[in-house]
Amino acid sequence: MRIGIISDIHSNMEALNTVLEGLRGDVDEIICLGDIVGYGPNPRECCDIVRDNKIYSICGNHDSACYDDSLIDYFNPFAREAIIWTRSQLTQDYLDYLRRLPFEDVLYGFRIVHGAPGEPFEYITTIQDARAAFISFDEDVCFIGHSHIMEYFELKKGSVIIRQLPLRNKQELSLEEDKRYIINTGSVGQPRDGDPRSACVIYDTSEKRLTAHRVPYKIDIVQKKMQLKGLPQILWERLGVGR
Repeated sequence: MRIGIISDIHSNMEALNTVLEGLRGDVDEIICLGDIVGYGPNPRECCDIVRDNKIYSICGNHDSACYDDSLIDYFNPFAREAIIWTRSQLTQDYLDYLRRLPFEDVLYGFRIVHGAPGEPFEYITTIQDARAAFISFDEDVCFIGHSHIMEYFELKKGSVIIRQLPLRNKQELSLEEDKRYIINTGSVGQPRDGDPRSACVIYDTSEKRLTAHRVPYKIDIVQKKMQLKGLPQILWERLGVGR
């Protein structure tokens, strides 16, 4: 089975539609690792697209903050402003949909979580983070998002040495039986690894092979929408540089 794995859409409809267009016909199923909403100008439309395309999604911290008031203070002022605006755009039906999303799951033998296994809103960005995460799940492979950086952590079974490596466009990664992996699929709607193109991966479960993809989309259209809706300037400026 070929599975398209996406994450961190962040209400960026143009990016989402472009990524899905590229995946259609090439995968059997699509999974989302959370943060459908937040930051961007089209939260309702992105929820609709995910639901209409029967994309199985877990919950991200921005999704959760839309219905859980206790989380709002954990965000920086710009993200908080965007969450408050996003809440104002979502009817009860959308809030109920986000509330029903699970925080973590195991599908086809691999784990999926937005941030870290057992800690869905924590980040895995360093080898030290990965070391703690590897002891928190049993599967050989865990797919994550949250940091918006496309990369992976590799641990040889029986060893304590962890490697942290980037994932590049069109790169193929064959997963080895004697290793475990934490794979960050990057962000569809707001990449932060210096490449403004949308990120996603395709994972072939039978061959245990992953292919990374970067997809250009019409960033200027999204930036104009965000300006018109009064969203913080830093949020739309960073789309153009992927930071």
